[in-house]
Amino acid sequence: MRNYLSIILLFCCSLTVSAQKPRIYFFNDFVQSRITYKNHQRFIVMLNFDAANGEMLYKEGDTMMSLTNPEAVDTISVGDRKYVYHDRKYCEVFQRENGTVLLGWKLKQVHKGQTGAFGLPTQAHVQKLSTVDLSGMGLGANPNAGMGYIKYDNYDAPTLDVWKQKNDNTYYFIKGGKEYKVRTLKNVYKAFPQYKDKIQSFVKENNLDMIHADNAVQIIDYIFSL
Repeated sequence: MRNYLSIILLFCCSLTVSAQKPRIYFFNDFVQSRITYKNHQRFIVMLNFDAANGEMLYKEGDTMMSLTNPEAVDTISVGDRKYVYHDRKYCEVFQRENGTVLLGWKLKQVHKGQTGAFGLPTQAHVQKLSTVDLSGMGLGANPNAGMGYIKYDNYDAPTLDVWKQKNDNTYYFIKGGKEYKVRTLKNVYKAFPQYKDKIQSFVKENNLDMIHADNAVQIIDYIFSL
């Protein structure tokens, strides 16, 4: 009981949350996680990350709450995944051989219409969707979560809503004592004009992009080596 009350105080308030955008849960379900605060307090809670709205969500019974006061958080551990709050974003920490990459996940959905005759997309009224499913690697999350098409079944309805799930991630890393923040290849080339030709050749030879997280981290690994 004491721990529960402490959690409520640290979270500032208990409330049912509503998002400005449809939620995209990073994990298939709420996962047992450890929150470590900068004052060294630790709590075990059931968490999920809303990658559309950038919120860490906490669930107590049937009540869902948003983790507030994120500046007070040191780290959030979900299995072997580690998150920190940086630049007003929850970022996953990737320890690489030559440096650390912080990945600020941002997933969004683009509605492509509905499947009609012969399975072709048609533009129609958006119907009720089933729960978002990001099943993939690790704890039910998809680290690539890139440009794949996802069909959400409207139960027994004759049509399916078709959405395109897209990354809009931000990557942070330090090279030469300076922190860099990049989202696109254009950002990368602008940040490292002296290496632009080498990076372009590396990207082309390995068929890489900044859309998929694993590709983006490979590009940053290469930058670390320059």
